[in-house]
Amino acid sequence: MSNGAERRRASRVTCILPLQIYSDGGPKIIETLTKDLSASGLRCLSPTSKPLASRVSLEITLGKGARPFSLQARVVWFEAVPNSHQFYLGLAFDHLSEVNTRRLSRYIEKLSAPQPA
Repeated sequence: MSNGAERRRASRVTCILPLQIYSDGGPKIIETLTKDLSASGLRCLSPTSKPLASRVSLEITLGKGARPFSLQARVVWFEAVPNSHQFYLGLAFDHLSEVNTRRLSRYIEKLSAPQPA
């Protein structure tokens, strides 16, 4: 299933952050990294594909020294990584709390800000 870039609701920033994915109904935890992030979702690597609309729980850490926090998400797309046995997963956040929305927005704004020379 290909990436639906035209359906994105929020701009994304490229970032590599530690991420744990907990599948609903399964004990297996996937430890991986994000590839990009927005206030409405993220793209990450996974050793397995997930069915569309699968619900997952995420634990993400926004930068060095930050405490991880939990989010709920669903799989909205996936695609095989060329020349690899891995997949990219597109995850859309579900029911973000106001606190988590602010945390994500602040982090994304920080990454998007022009860096001094």
